[in-house]
Amino acid sequence: MSEEAKGWTFTADDGTYAVEKFTDEGKLAFNLLLETDKELRAAQKTVAKLDMALRGFNGAVAGQLTEEMLVMEEKPEPLDSMD
Repeated sequence: MSEEAKGWTFTADDGTYAVEKFTDEGKLAFNLLLETDKELRAAQKTVAKLDMALRGFNGAVAGQLTEEMLVMEEKPEPLDSMD
């Protein structure tokens, strides 16, 4: 990762750090941080697509509903009180 890390910086609350000066463990963690962030953005994009699909499917189902499809629910008869 040493060649890949050149020019990369990591910004923390107390300053900006050169990734190429990180320890091997720090460079590995930084690389995993980048990969994880990329995976998270991809997952968020997938969630957005699936949400849009659900709304579209719901609209398609709602658009074909007719009165003939309604189910008449029977109201439950009141129970006799046991006085």
